[in-house]
Amino acid sequence: MLVRQAVWMVTFEAVPLVKVGGLAEVPPNLARELGRRGWESLVVLPAHGEIGQVGGELLGELPAHHGVFKLSRVELKGVQYLLVSGGALDDPRVYAEEVMPLKVAQFAAAVAEAVKSAESLGLPKPGVIHFHDWHGVVPLLKVKQATEGLEKPVLVFHVHLAVRKRLGEDILKAAGLPLDWEHDVVVGGFKQRVSLAKALRLSSGIAERLGALEADRVVTVSRSYMEDELLDLLGSELIGKVRVVYNGTDWHYTELINEVLAQHGDGIKAFAGEWPPSRRTLRRYFLLCALGNMPRGEPRVPDERLREKLRELAAPPVMEDLRVESFERDGPLVIATGRLARQKGFDVLAEAIPYVVKELGAARFVLLVLPVWGGEDYAYQLMELAREYPGNVRVVFGKAPSIYKLAHISADVFAAPSRWEPFGIMALEAMAAGVPIVASRVGGLTETVVDIRERGYEGTGLFVEPGNPYELADAIRDLAAFMEASSSGELERYLGKISDEQLKRMLEELPDSGEVIRKSCIERVERKFTWERSAELAEAVYLEALRELERLQQGA
Repeated sequence: MLVRQAVWMVTFEAVPLVKVGGLAEVPPNLARELGRRGWESLVVLPAHGEIGQVGGELLGELPAHHGVFKLSRVELKGVQYLLVSGGALDDPRVYAEEVMPLKVAQFAAAVAEAVKSAESLGLPKPGVIHFHDWHGVVPLLKVKQATEGLEKPVLVFHVHLAVRKRLGEDILKAAGLPLDWEHDVVVGGFKQRVSLAKALRLSSGIAERLGALEADRVVTVSRSYMEDELLDLLGSELIGKVRVVYNGTDWHYTELINEVLAQHGDGIKAFAGEWPPSRRTLRRYFLLCALGNMPRGEPRVPDERLREKLRELAAPPVMEDLRVESFERDGPLVIATGRLARQKGFDVLAEAIPYVVKELGAARFVLLVLPVWGGEDYAYQLMELAREYPGNVRVVFGKAPSIYKLAHISADVFAAPSRWEPFGIMALEAMAAGVPIVASRVGGLTETVVDIRERGYEGTGLFVEPGNPYELADAIRDLAAFMEASSSGELERYLGKISDEQLKRMLEELPDSGEVIRKSCIERVERKFTWERSAELAEAVYLEALRELERLQQGA
């Protein structure tokens, strides 16, 4: 009988230490829930210059390829983290292209040494090692090499977003992986002995394909993404290794409300004199007060060069320190969050907003974006949009924890105009806060969002075709007017703004339709997309792979 063992999550980012995108939410939340199920979990990541801020227990120093690396352990919110510092791993630029190859190589070498030295360092010896995204492929290979002849852990490769990164000989050699290294891989269910050079040829040097070739199991975030993206990328011989583990969220509606009220209670009482506040009061407080009174230091952009670039672009209502002015008037609130990258479609949203404002002038848009290099043109576009529509648009560039959850609790609509989206944790956060979504009909969004036009009161949003600003504008206008008509009771004022007949009929039948939709959003997340459910799925993958490994070892 298999027993639960230790699992290491190997990742380049993890909350609350380092977050660039949705990936950062997954390893620590899976680790926490797996811990509750009896697994001893550890999240391993580069320090990215954060070690001085979080402290922790220094476990020791490891000589590895490229030098000596320090290992520090810290526990945060019930999760054990192992931070690897030294060399390029101290560079605060998480994914900067100029340091990325060296970071990956050094991290790979350090992780492999940590696995071999786990017991002497006082770390749990891993029975499963779970590597996340393309930057986990070289560490996976290095661990595979380092554990040859030893008790082999199960190696799981998790594809959150397939970027088809090409891995060349240089990065492998830098990690101490010779091309003539002979080892076993499984292709089409059959074990083969190959050199690393041959593995590179079989995978065409594509990181995700190489990771799938080398791993015991591959995990991805939605069935749609597996069928639409990975089948073509991996081919029929490797797709049999793939399993789906949906992402989750630790947001729960009652807890969100309590957290927001605890954080902003005094401000809300002074602003509104109403307690407890309604959602409409929270919205007024957010738009007219809290938004323009973020504490100094927010919004935070860790990359100083990028922050300076944004400050050069700043113009009212975005101030020089990147804080923003409050709105002067309340109105139906549409929010959007995410990295300022082409994938997320903020440029499409920027094209759609003027059409929404033309027909629904009271609409307010607050975009909470995480700037990244390569997204400078999008930053300029959004800065210009805010300048042109100061009565309707605010853009918050960087992390703003003081208002992030308040924005969700205050919102009427969430916009998710992604061009592609393997899963989309931002959609779960919105629905957990009771906010319906206008989403592109792509990837994992098709499995999390339920179209109101197809399922009525069980729906959680509206789908649009990706890349179409006109369709996006129509759907945002319709859903914002629908939610505002319901919450304000002013049906006559807003029915004429809605073009979709289904939405009109729902409001006429049940003026409180907006609240019913909010409830459907919350219930869908609570029922299907919690981290507890994600951990169940991950555990099933681990146990399946451990059983297979046990059979192979018995037959050897």
